[in-house]
Amino acid sequence: MQPSVTQEPWPWQSRQGYPWEGIQFFHGTQPLVTEGGAVIPDWQLAYEEWGPKSGSPVVIFHALTGDSHAASHPGEGLPGWWQGVLGPGIGLDTNIYHVLCFNVLGGAMGSTGAWSLDSEGRPWGSRFPALSLFDMAHAAHMLMSRWSSDPVRIIGGSMGGMLAYAYASLYPEHVRAIMTIGAPIRHEPWAIAYHTVGRAAIMNDPHFQSGDYYGGPYPEKGLATARMVDMISYQHPQSMAKKFGRKRQPPHFDDFEVTSYLGYQGQKLVNRYDANTYITLTRAMDEFGLTPQQMRSLKDTLVWMVGMESDLLYLPEELEAHHNILVSEGVPARLDWIPGPWGHDTFLVEQAKSGELVAAFLRDTET
Repeated sequence: MQPSVTQEPWPWQSRQGYPWEGIQFFHGTQPLVTEGGAVIPDWQLAYEEWGPKSGSPVVIFHALTGDSHAASHPGEGLPGWWQGVLGPGIGLDTNIYHVLCFNVLGGAMGSTGAWSLDSEGRPWGSRFPALSLFDMAHAAHMLMSRWSSDPVRIIGGSMGGMLAYAYASLYPEHVRAIMTIGAPIRHEPWAIAYHTVGRAAIMNDPHFQSGDYYGGPYPEKGLATARMVDMISYQHPQSMAKKFGRKRQPPHFDDFEVTSYLGYQGQKLVNRYDANTYITLTRAMDEFGLTPQQMRSLKDTLVWMVGMESDLLYLPEELEAHHNILVSEGVPARLDWIPGPWGHDTFLVEQAKSGELVAAFLRDTET
């Protein structure tokens, strides 16, 4: 598992400093066959690790636009997306735990996806196969089983929580407990609808070229619009009112601040993400749903669900219903909440509160 880079970074990767300090690469030891029967002959997962190797193993699964860089490393200044949760002396204490976070298969930051080169040196593009979250879990298991021989605890937010369900249902013997944050056991029509609009925006961009845009004009407008739509679903009316109200954006005051914010967030994602990755991962999320049999495979795995009280993407009543379904199938599940007006993004905004719940999860599942 030595660091390796198999191709030159694409612009959205270079802008993030990829490959950054601390990133490593696991190369699949055999071709990966997807649930749909497609074969990915050569593949890799980008990953990072923190804490003492003798520590109890904990794995983080990232959300839709996340990557392996959950936090910075000693002596390295690039902050991660969960910088306030993962580190020395805080919620996921790197003085105690041996922590792994990887970019999912199909991801945009180092793990094999549509942007990767095939054996002939061409980007996969439109030829990259559809993936399920179970395919991603299968690839993850090849890495995780070599990283730790002991049962692991998994923490995943949003898509990462759904992936935790998928992984634990496939490999219950390798899992001690999972914490799923803002994550349903199946994607419901409300969430699917947002993703449908996002994918349509990308695929209708004239530069999309059916996914074969690498080396040419990038489908910026489509991806930016998809992100703007998603950012609405991640918010709550209270958070919008608290942050923006009806204020207008200086210096010309011709746009509302919320309008400027959405435009900024759209361009920010364009600068750091791949349009094909958005399509691959959102389709996998939309197709996700645990069957009763898969739920019953979790009967010996503690499932600690965490919801956001103001979440409008995965509504509190939806998570409560999903919790009840798990319990009815014999799964030892509990449900807690993170307060705050920030909608689905609360687990990223309120990192101190997220860290407290993570610490409680780790304490309660230590033995």
